Amino acid sequence: MNILPGNMRFGTGQPVKRLEDQRLLTGLGHYLDDKPADGALWLFVLRSPHAHARIGAIDTEAAREMQGVEAVFTGADLVADDVGTLPTLPIFKRPDGSPMALPARRLLAHETVRFVGEPVVAVVATSLDAARAAAEAIAVDYEELPAVTDPTAAIQPGAPTVCDAAPDNIVAAMSYGDAAAVDAAFAGAAHVVSLDIASQRLIPSAMEPRSTIAELDKSGRLTLHVQSQTPTSTRDTLADAILKRTKDSIVVRVGDLGGGFGMKTGLYPEDGLVAYAAVKLNRKIRWRGERTDDFVGGTHGRDLTSTASFALDPKGRVLAYRVTSLGGTGAYLAGAGVIIPLVLGPFVQTGVYDLPLVHFDIKAVMTHTAPVGAYRGAGRPEAVYIVERLMDAAARQLGIDPRAIRKTNYIKPAQLPYTNAVGQVYDSGAFAHMLDRAVKLADWDGFAARKKAAKKKGLLYGRGLTSYIEWTGGRAHTEKVSLHATAEGRIVLHSGTQAMGQGLETTYSQMLAASLGIGMDKIDVVQGNTDLAQGFGSVGSRSLFVGGTAVAVSTVDMVAKAREKAANILEASVDDIEYADGYLTIAGTDRRISLFEIAAKEKGARLSVDS
Repeated sequence: MNILPGNMRFGTGQPVKRLEDQRLLTGLGHYLDDKPADGALWLFVLRSPHAHARIGAIDTEAAREMQGVEAVFTGADLVADDVGTLPTLPIFKRPDGSPMALPARRLLAHETVRFVGEPVVAVVATSLDAARAAAEAIAVDYEELPAVTDPTAAIQPGAPTVCDAAPDNIVAAMSYGDAAAVDAAFAGAAHVVSLDIASQRLIPSAMEPRSTIAELDKSGRLTLHVQSQTPTSTRDTLADAILKRTKDSIVVRVGDLGGGFGMKTGLYPEDGLVAYAAVKLNRKIRWRGERTDDFVGGTHGRDLTSTASFALDPKGRVLAYRVTSLGGTGAYLAGAGVIIPLVLGPFVQTGVYDLPLVHFDIKAVMTHTAPVGAYRGAGRPEAVYIVERLMDAAARQLGIDPRAIRKTNYIKPAQLPYTNAVGQVYDSGAFAHMLDRAVKLADWDGFAARKKAAKKKGLLYGRGLTSYIEWTGGRAHTEKVSLHATAEGRIVLHSGTQAMGQGLETTYSQMLAASLGIGMDKIDVVQGNTDLAQGFGSVGSRSLFVGGTAVAVSTVDMVAKAREKAANILEASVDDIEYADGYLTIAGTDRRISLFEIAAKEKGARLSVDS
């Protein structure tokens, strides 16, 4: 049986025009702000101007009386309505072994604000301008409190505290390796190289700012149109934690996304507010974020400060590696934010090097700043940056070529599969070979001449070298798809992953076309609808890695099911049924039936598999 016919013919591994581009480039995309107003009310968020303050009286009387204003909500209103808080993963311990300490994150701040931009009041009005004008009429009595915005300063004695349960501002901590063995190696080392390294806080800025629409149908079922890389968990958080409704009473829908980069992962306070207002008022509500809303209210990235050291022998072989890091979490934990410095970074912090002894000590530290979460690699770039900076520093200090010191410390092919110091397995890799190829392609040895020529033109000319390794596919064993063959002659894929510009429609279609022998023009890829597909979503570069694997499995399942159906219809043994290019044929005969003819005989006129 051949279920992978004509790979070249159907496009796998071959350049094809992206299926998405025709509509995206001609203005036919389905971005959230393209949805018509349809009489929706607008929600506007009044944000804290203070990094840390106690909230006193909130005077909303003037705002409520303004033209077009339908409702004004404060944190106290949401508490009274038993609206829940955004959940976190309390899976770590503080340095003293006590549970993680952090304040509950509400949709609207109640009693205390902890960062500039935290939502304090929500205004709902008939137009965005009316809602904004009413928000400007609200008077909030703030008692400003001391604040700390730098993780290093936050752990100093006497620093302002973010949460009373953690007077030292340390949310959680993790340690890896053998501290005593590393100390001994450093004591006897021929050379010690140390650096203080900062991966500064970054503010993700997707082309399309966040926006949200919520509405109830006549049965009271809630639809949340939102920008999310993880539609299923967004629905689950809204149902279980915020509104305390059943999951089947909510559907989350996501259209085209103008970028995500990790920043659009999970439910934001604004999303929850829009949903709450829609239920409370039984009206369609929409919120349109501006660039400033993402700047102060969106999840930030990085914010890792480290002191790192190598102990080396006289020839540049690393004997031990020590890193002490502070990972800023902001005032609240954003989803898996604490996992990034405590787990994901350390997984790859040894890079592609055979470093036998390590000691990593990492603390996650709260500050009076916006929450920090996933962004463009989520901890791995920061970790690799540390070891690569040390390699260059060691090469300079010992007078060794930066290529040579790397080759000295690379994991050798004979060591593979290799388990690094924190238990991660490298199954393959020819690191020295790749370095040789890279420096040849870059004309490394011609650098001096290029630099000299640039200097004559008044230009600065530099170069850098790094050996980067990635760890991807968060929750690599969890993703679901459903695949359907319809009586109309189409293949329809429902996936829980979410495209945000990376071309998943094209890639999945290529895979399906190659595996099923069906033209790409007969394939529909549907994402962003929790009624049709559920899954972990698109984070950690997992969409093709994990979602694509689920697609591949679904085609095998589809063919297996179709063979059974064809055997029954054609009155033949399953073992005699061959599949190729959309047809199921009794081997050695011309008797056959198409996949779509089988679908026509099924309930609902479609043949379906869930994988």
